[in-house]
Amino acid sequence: MYTYNCACCNSVLTYHAKECNHCGSHHIRSPINSWIFCIFACLAVVITLKLVHIYTQSHNEVPVQQSLLEILNKSK
Repeated sequence: MYTYNCACCNSVLTYHAKECNHCGSHHIRSPINSWIFCIFACLAVVITLKLVHIYTQSHNEVPVQQSLLEILNKSK
């Protein structure tokens, strides 16, 4: 399910490998970084959409229109 990759030659490694079989490098990239990036990207999208929703609700006020009878009653 998760693929660990060598940082040098980008070959696929098992989760318990300590070094790359192809180049002997000890620099192994974990798939956790991809998950963290996806979580933060989704969180940023949700926060942005919520802020846009709050902004549009606060600036979407409908002006109150007075009827003709109210205007005539005020003038008396």
